[in-house]
Amino acid sequence: MSFFRPMRILLLTMLTAMVIGGVHLWNYVEDMTEPVLVPINRSYAGYSTIPQKVLGLKLEQFSFTGWDGGEMLAVIAEKDGEESSRQLTITGDLTVNKVERLGVIDYALICVDWDHGIRSALPLAESLTAAGITCVLWEPRGTDNRRPYCTHGLKESADVPLLINELTRRSGKESPVIVGVGQGYGAGLMLQAAAGEPRLAGVISIDAYASLRESITRTMPESPFTLATLSLMDLRINSSVGFECFDVAPVESAAKLDRNVPVLIVNLAQDNPITNINDAVTIYRQLPSDRRDLWTMHTHKDAPDATTRSILPARATERTLPVVASLHKDEDSAVIAMVHWLNDTFATSLDTPHVHVPARPLLTSDCQL
Repeated sequence: MSFFRPMRILLLTMLTAMVIGGVHLWNYVEDMTEPVLVPINRSYAGYSTIPQKVLGLKLEQFSFTGWDGGEMLAVIAEKDGEESSRQLTITGDLTVNKVERLGVIDYALICVDWDHGIRSALPLAESLTAAGITCVLWEPRGTDNRRPYCTHGLKESADVPLLINELTRRSGKESPVIVGVGQGYGAGLMLQAAAGEPRLAGVISIDAYASLRESITRTMPESPFTLATLSLMDLRINSSVGFECFDVAPVESAAKLDRNVPVLIVNLAQDNPITNINDAVTIYRQLPSDRRDLWTMHTHKDAPDATTRSILPARATERTLPVVASLHKDEDSAVIAMVHWLNDTFATSLDTPHVHVPARPLLTSDCQL
C-alpha cells in the first residue's frame, strides 16, 4: 500500500499537469485562430459601411446577390468634383505621360479587406478613377455583416462572377472589359476568382500571400509544438467554417489562370511575416501568363540607380533561374506605374491574338509550402 499511494499521487499530478497544459495550449490556439477567422481592420471601426461623401469621387450604391444567397452591398466609383491628393498625384503624371488605351476598360473591381471592404478600397479607387477608370467596390461580409467568419477568398471569390453578372446587366454590353485589382486579402481573392472566371480579363495582385498555412506559420514563434498547434487551428477553423489552412493557396490558383490573362504581381510590403517578396516570386513563377510582371520596392540593398533586381526563389536549386523584378521607389510611384501597366500591357493585350496552347507545367517545388 505504501508503494501504490505515491504512484497514485504522481499519476494524479501528471494528469493535472496535462490538463492544465492542454487548456493553455487550446487558449493559445484560440488566440492564434481568432484573427484568421475574423481579420478585423480596426482603422474603420465605428464608421458606416458606405461613406456619404468622398473627396474626388461620386459613389453610386447598388446591391447584388452573393454566393450564399444573401444581399451584397457595392458601389460604383467615378471621378467627380475637386480632386483628392491621390488623384492629383495621378493626374499630374498623366499630363506629361499620356495614356490613351484606358477607355477600353469598363470596370476595375477593387478588393482590399474582408472587413470594411468598401472603405478600405477607396484609396486605390481614388487613384484609378483619376485616370478615368470606373471602379467597383463591395463588402465581402455582406449586408449586416451576416458572414461571421472569413474564408480568405476560398468562398468569397464566388461572389465575383455574380458581381460581374450584375455589372454586365447594368452596362448593357454583352462582354464588358473587367480587370480585378486586389491588395492583401483582396489579392488572394482575385487570384482565386480569376482561376475560374474567364470574364476577368486581367489581374493586379498586391501583397498576396502564396499560402494561408505558410503565412500563419511565419507569424508563429518557433516551437516543437508548431505542427500540433497548426493541426489544432485547422480543427478549430474547420469546425467553424468548414475549411483548413492549406485549402487557401492563391499560388495554386495562379497556376490555373488562362495563359492569355495579363497579371501584375506587386510586393509593397517589406519584411512582413504575413506576405513578403518570396510570396510574390512564388506566385509569379506559377503564372502561365505570357504577359506577367513582377514589381517590388527599391531598398537600401539595391544600387541607388537600380531599376530591376534579380531574385532567386526561396526553394531555389542549382538549376533554378532567377526572376527579374522591376523596382519602385515608393507606393505612389508604384500606383502611377500600375495605371501605365493597365494602359500599356493590359489594354494592348486585348488586341493580341490569344495563344491556344497548353498552360505551362506546374512548378511543384514552389507549391510545397
